[in-house]
Amino acid sequence: MSMLGAVLTLIRALPHRPADLISRFAVTGYLLFRPDYRAEIRRNRALVHGDCPSWFWLVNAWRLGRNLALMARIGTSQGDAIVDTARIYGDNITLQNLEQELHMAIVSFHFGLWEYLPQVFARRGYRIRLAVGRQRDESIHNQVHKLRRSRGVRAFYGLKQAVAAFDRPGITGFVLDNTSQGNQRWVTGDGFRFRLPTLPFELAARKGARVMPAFARMERGRLRIDVGRPGDEKSVVEALLGQVRAHPEEWVFWGKAGALCG
Repeated sequence: MSMLGAVLTLIRALPHRPADLISRFAVTGYLLFRPDYRAEIRRNRALVHGDCPSWFWLVNAWRLGRNLALMARIGTSQGDAIVDTARIYGDNITLQNLEQELHMAIVSFHFGLWEYLPQVFARRGYRIRLAVGRQRDESIHNQVHKLRRSRGVRAFYGLKQAVAAFDRPGITGFVLDNTSQGNQRWVTGDGFRFRLPTLPFELAARKGARVMPAFARMERGRLRIDVGRPGDEKSVVEALLGQVRAHPEEWVFWGKAGALCG
């Protein structure tokens, strides 16, 4: 088992408070020994937000450590409580689209508690499928795959399965940033260029489905889900920028070298 896999196993096995501290220190320590990632954090924060305080990487690491510890609780009693008390926010058009017996594509990013999104929608009775890539680390892949299957959520790794999923009512979820898989294009939104995988938009156009961005984060001790209006690549990028500018500490700012451009 890799070191990262061992840390994830330990975080999941321990009570929440010590697991939370270990996760926070693990992420902070990792970035402490990655000057390239710290430089990327400064660059990307300055691009998206207009500035980057020298201490921001610590704030970012500390928040991500907490978020990873919380996501490791998926499928436990604590994780179930987070899912069961979550609130979904969106405008009337967005909520009406979710209520219709049609297929939807929900796209997320490495923002906040993104792994809880499928669990929350599954709890509300939606048929959920995740289009995901395999982790290079086999132990990490197996652990993450097990977490994602909570509440009947299913994950698939092939294009054929993604196409087939759109033929039935439900939701297919995609995590879009920090990936090099599949066809991609540069999308400009709010004066900012973002390299975005095109698969969910191409499938939605082919099947007459809708694509909506979704974001999850803790707010006053409760999971908050914000779902944007259905739209194209540009509107999805603009939704991401709005969330990141409002809550920059929630986004994984590193591992995106070459994917962002001002």
